[in-house]
Amino acid sequence: MNRFCVIAVCIFAGALATPGHIDLGSSLGGGGYGGKGFSAGSGLKTIAQGASEQASNAVANQHSAARQAAFSAKSSLAQAALGAAATAQAALIGKQILVQKLERDVSDAQQQLQGELHQLEQAERSANAAQQAFQQAQQQVNALSNALNSAQGAGSHSQQAAEEAIAELGSQEAMVGAAKQRLSVLTQELSAAQGDLQSTQAAAHQAQSAAQIAQSNAANAAESASAAAASGLEHGSIGGASYGYSGGEFSGYHH
Repeated sequence: MNRFCVIAVCIFAGALATPGHIDLGSSLGGGGYGGKGFSAGSGLKTIAQGASEQASNAVANQHSAARQAAFSAKSSLAQAALGAAATAQAALIGKQILVQKLERDVSDAQQQLQGELHQLEQAERSANAAQQAFQQAQQQVNALSNALNSAQGAGSHSQQAAEEAIAELGSQEAMVGAAKQRLSVLTQELSAAQGDLQSTQAAAHQAQSAAQIAQSNAANAAESASAAAASGLEHGSIGGASYGYSGGEFSGYHH
């Protein structure tokens, strides 16, 4: 039975030295690796403890056999003690291999943890950058909203000003139309007045000419009358009162 235990422990140690998953429950029977209620390699511990108990029992039996002076019993018990010691040594080797594997697993887990922490830091930086970008975008949206509101207000004022300007334009166009109408009427009146002025000027000129002619005729008539009167006076003094006049008019002149 001791040989069988040694062989089983050696097989288990070889399995531990091989990379990959190890099912201690299937190798030793009982709880699995890391199973509930058992620590890692608890089967090896049980084997070692059992071997220690067998060795102790063998020693105790050996003392009992010594008292009985039975050499064969001592030899058999010595073989049993050697087998138990070999079993314990094999369990120790298996335990050492298991501890080494667990140490490698812990080291791998620590490296994996460091990698995950590094990824976490990168994720945090990315999240912070995304948050900052979102805040900047929100500020731009707010600025655009304010600009849009201002533009809408300016558009409303511009529309009102345009409507007022259109109304003013209509009023001004009406005033221009009235001014054109008045200008047309005044132009017609001016043209008629100018025509009348020319006619008046022609009439005045004709009247002036006629007046001058009349004045000239009057002057000539006066001269003729004066000459006739002088001539009559001269003949009267010489030849007597042969030419007379009545009522202050000369009988020899009529205009």
